[in-house]
Amino acid sequence: MLKIWNAANFRRTTAGLCLVLAPLFFAVALLGPQSSGSVAAQLANLAQHRDQLVAAGLFGIASSILFLPAVFGLLHQIRGRGVVYAHVAGILMIYSLVVAAALGGINLMFWEMTRPGLNRAAMVSLLRGIEHAPVAAPLLAGHYLFVLGILVLGIALWRADVHPRWAAILLILLPVPVVALSPVGQLAPDLISSVISVVGFSALGLRLLVTPDADWAATTSPQAINSPQPQASRA
Repeated sequence: MLKIWNAANFRRTTAGLCLVLAPLFFAVALLGPQSSGSVAAQLANLAQHRDQLVAAGLFGIASSILFLPAVFGLLHQIRGRGVVYAHVAGILMIYSLVVAAALGGINLMFWEMTRPGLNRAAMVSLLRGIEHAPVAAPLLAGHYLFVLGILVLGIALWRADVHPRWAAILLILLPVPVVALSPVGQLAPDLISSVISVVGFSALGLRLLVTPDADWAATTSPQAINSPQPQASRA
């Protein structure tokens, strides 16, 4: 299946597998402990769910790593009317994936901060400083930019006529629960959007896994072949 000596086969298969696995890992990462209230209450809650915390951090980092080849695998297929949208989506998603990996590392730091025997008052002070650090805003914005990137990617897939087309529709609809259910909390919209993400990306990944290597290697679409090409000026 994975022929490392064959460029088309290896890249296509890797992208397809990552499209299936990345959203699953991302969904598991969202099951980590949700904290609210004062900083002391948040730290106490994290201390009670240390196993979930470390699992969420590791799955979050793994998901970010897997999503990178998945995104490039999708960008490889998009031509014609979807190119600009695809490149904008790629920028948004890659930024968000780097941020998500950083947040996964922060979760591992929180796991260490909640280790029994540490000075809890000092850890509360450290957590308060992290939450109010200027770098926190661009990190927290990564989640929303990722959702926006998926929406734009769905538009790119639709405009480029990448199949299955219903998967593109699912990606376009992914922000709906995030916006509509945000007043009830973060967990419910995240879980619903994760289900949409898993189904949509997995369908695209499975389609990619059964695509012939020759089709993957053909990087020019029929529309591009038939479109008029600029003629070199003659001296």
